[in-house]
Amino acid sequence: MFDRFEAEADAILAEQIRLCEIAAPTGQESKRADAVASALESLGLDVQRDAVGNVIAHGERQPRRPLILSAHLDTVFGPDQSCRVARPGEANPYRRDAIVPTNEYHAPGISDAAAGLAAMLAVARALSGTPAAEQIVYAATVGEEGLGDLRGARHLFASEMGRRARAFITIDHSDAAAIVNAGIGSRRFRVQFQGRGGHSWGHFGRYNPAFALAAAADRLAETEVVSEPRTTFNIGVVRGGETVNAIPERAEAEVDLRSESASALDELERVLRDAVEAGHQRELARRSEAALAPSLAPIGDRPAGVTPADNELVQAARRAIESESLTPRLIAASTDANAAIAAGVPAIAMSWGGRSDNQHSVREWFDPTDRARSLRVLSRILVELSQPDAERG
Repeated sequence: MFDRFEAEADAILAEQIRLCEIAAPTGQESKRADAVASALESLGLDVQRDAVGNVIAHGERQPRRPLILSAHLDTVFGPDQSCRVARPGEANPYRRDAIVPTNEYHAPGISDAAAGLAAMLAVARALSGTPAAEQIVYAATVGEEGLGDLRGARHLFASEMGRRARAFITIDHSDAAAIVNAGIGSRRFRVQFQGRGGHSWGHFGRYNPAFALAAAADRLAETEVVSEPRTTFNIGVVRGGETVNAIPERAEAEVDLRSESASALDELERVLRDAVEAGHQRELARRSEAALAPSLAPIGDRPAGVTPADNELVQAARRAIESESLTPRLIAASTDANAAIAAGVPAIAMSWGGRSDNQHSVREWFDPTDRARSLRVLSRILVELSQPDAERG
């Protein structure tokens, strides 16, 4: 059964390329979902779409306590971004004056999430008709990236089937030896400073939201965070204003706070709120006319959590990785597994195989070399967990 991954390597890669070239921005995943649903239906599975657009597939009968294997449908890129895959030897449209190297395939989303979806479908085909398949539910989820805020996974684990799940595996990283058993929590905010605006000459002296935002951003940038548990912050989007010769009526930023610890996130949120108020007060001290109060609106909240190292799911993953002569490592990341862990379901994120880099960039690339070993790892985990207790390693 496991030998087929190498025998079907070309077909798996062709499917990955086909999926990558179907644009799937967060919130606009339906066309890619159609392709994944069709592939699962061809295996004779019962395939449905839930209320938010997730593709859910299982055998003739839904398992009472399913093992869920998942990959997300969406990418971080907008609908206008080309996602045509550049093949080895071709001129690379994503890297000026470059030729695609041997064995590499370049395109936004070629690994994240096309490689994950291709891996899920390859495993579904390999396990089709086996006893293990009777216990598996396949889920292609929407809204994993960015402001999607794990929408699909949250909906899945709010459902009766999700709450009954025995384990959840999402395919969402590139390291063949890594097991993501810790979910990095994140909180995201839209910070907005506001005033009445005006002419840059005639109304000079009025409150300027851009200066207030800059002051708040500088205050946040000076923040020292702990390294254990790892904690980070970022301003990823800045916008506002209409023209160079007008005082903007608003200036806003989207801020991402992350940590492996919920309490560290609480503290970082307090720091952000203090920075917003400090930026506002600094601009008021210079130019107070026509000022309005700033606002801080939540736009995302991913829970932190851990599947313990001694959980049967993590232990099965360790054994499967060791079977490929690799040394397993436990790491933290932010994936759909966060939603499962928050719902009390043991969950991990595993590799899609091969080699890849520059995820979330137009310079993203994928090399399928050694992909088969990660597909075997995924299959072994599912086969082991599907065995009666007395037969497990």
